[in-house]
Amino acid sequence: MAYRATDDLQGYLRDAVLPRLKLTHKPELMLQQGYKSRRNTLTVRQRRRNLTNIVFLDSAFDELVNDWIKEHVPNRSLCLYDEDRKTGERFTVRSSHRFNVPELLLPVASDINRVCDWLDNFPLQTVQRVFHIMFPATKDWGFVTLDDHDCDDDNFKKFHWTDVNQDHPDIHDLSVVVACQPPWVLSDKSMWQFTQLKSLPECTTRPLRGKERLWGKLWDTCVHNQTPFFILTSYQQWAFGMFSRGWTTAFVSPVIDAQSRSPTVMHALLYWLGSALRAPGGFVQPVEVAEPVHNVFSDDESELEIAGPKKELEITPSLSGWSGASDEPASSAGAAGAAALDVSDRGVDEPHGPDVLFKKSKDPALTWEMIELWRKELPAKRTENESFPPPTFATSVALLPDFLDDSATSDTSDGTVGVPCGHWLMSARR
Repeated sequence: MAYRATDDLQGYLRDAVLPRLKLTHKPELMLQQGYKSRRNTLTVRQRRRNLTNIVFLDSAFDELVNDWIKEHVPNRSLCLYDEDRKTGERFTVRSSHRFNVPELLLPVASDINRVCDWLDNFPLQTVQRVFHIMFPATKDWGFVTLDDHDCDDDNFKKFHWTDVNQDHPDIHDLSVVVACQPPWVLSDKSMWQFTQLKSLPECTTRPLRGKERLWGKLWDTCVHNQTPFFILTSYQQWAFGMFSRGWTTAFVSPVIDAQSRSPTVMHALLYWLGSALRAPGGFVQPVEVAEPVHNVFSDDESELEIAGPKKELEITPSLSGWSGASDEPASSAGAAGAAALDVSDRGVDEPHGPDVLFKKSKDPALTWEMIELWRKELPAKRTENESFPPPTFATSVALLPDFLDDSATSDTSDGTVGVPCGHWLMSARR
């Protein structure tokens, strides 16, 4: 008896291993036939990136993925069709013989565009279908190509997991960049070296090595899109990573092979997309990182380029965007070198009392710590009859479909899938 993948998503994913990529020639032969000269020639702009720490997540990453899959992926029948009849989304990665998933045949890969066809049609389409079933509120999210027509198009392509109908800073923060290099450029050894780099060198006169260029290219892409989560793949090898809020620290997983199990690539993809969208139990930054405040608050990549001071006194743009200035010289907003400001822990709505006053430190990390301490003291805003706090990652009402709905009706079935209440991913208006 053949089952649908939706009869047991967890069982389907357990054996859903990517089909082997078919190449015109072996990667070694393709390198010998002219591709080798392009292997380490990614164009990386000269700029200060300040990526001072790259944290390798080791085997703990596998345990996190496996635990999340076991906890959150349904193992019961959802009474849904495998194919969404409205969008055409379907399962394309075959699993064990008990699941009836039609075979999809693609041409052999002779260039990066063909490799991206395999990437898009197999893992990305299948994971997108699974994610939309599990989290109906993400029905407007999908994989789109990031086509900026740069000079690296022949060996570096990008997909973007994002809301295809909205362009909002909160959307960028929840999105994921998927970067692809063909296996004759990004070899297994190169991928391993990429995950083992400890930092990105700055102010060096020597040419950047291949793994350093790759990190620089990913950093540039993620900062440009304001998207901290990323995935790097050659289709045959996969690595999952994220940048800290101020872009000075990165976290990267061990390399996962396309034919690996426990976890599979499909497991890791599902977990990483869920982590970016702040799904319950997803990956969170494991260590506190002290970073420059201007990096944390910047929405424009140009602000991350830090130049040396040209004069003793500079005026830093106010975070509030206020263009006025005080009549008193020492209280002008953002004046460098001005007297330290007294900040009450009551905020600005109450007069100064006998509270403990904080001296504004010149150290950006300490200033950020002070801001975080103040924010924790703010009263939580609640709406009438609200039983749980709203998520902290979204400020636009349009991003939050229906918080109090405790079920999600499928686009392809009259049945109802019961899902937990309390998280925006678990509900959607139909």
